Amino acid sequence: MLKKRAIIEGMSCNHCVKRVENALKELEGVQDVKVNLKKKTADIKLTADLSSEKIKQAVEEAGYEVIEIS
Repeated sequence: MLKKRAIIEGMSCNHCVKRVENALKELEGVQDVKVNLKKKTADIKLTADLSSEKIKQAVEEAGYEVIEIS
């Protein structure tokens, strides 16, 4: 199973967490997403390789900034 971690700026509450999770879960190839508000991270489990650019785009369209994806 493939995994990626995104560091995200701009989240301030659980509503923000849900917005990011929902945006990422809509992407094809995403199996599960766990967002940690305190650590400002999103751990993404993938069923297929998904480009970091698509992850970044989905988060930015939800209104947040991706600092790094690893």
